[in-house]
Amino acid sequence: MPRPSRRSVCAALALVPLAGCSALESLTGGPEPRVTDTRSGQSLGDALTGSVEIQVLVANEGDTGDVEVTVTTYDGNGNVLDDYSQVVEIEEGQSRRVDFNVSPSSGAERYQAEAEAA
Repeated sequence: MPRPSRRSVCAALALVPLAGCSALESLTGGPEPRVTDTRSGQSLGDALTGSVEIQVLVANEGDTGDVEVTVTTYDGNGNVLDDYSQVVEIEEGQSRRVDFNVSPSSGAERYQAEAEAA
């Protein structure tokens, strides 16, 4: 069976309404963010002041555009406790550090950062 051409795949995608489809965004341009590093000066459980600063480094491998960066905290069982988000613009081929000052819920043990085109 012949493999479909890029043109036929693009045409098929254009006919189907896709909310937030990264494949469609990459065909039409836009940012392609990727979290490359996260840092925090203290663990979530050791937050003496009730707040923790988390630094997220995001690289944009696509066009200039808005990127939504989200930090999610979890308890020891993997349950989501908190979500913190920011929308920032990142230039094409550049990296940007996004700082979060979060007040995690009681029982938060770990966090994860993600980035996607906004």
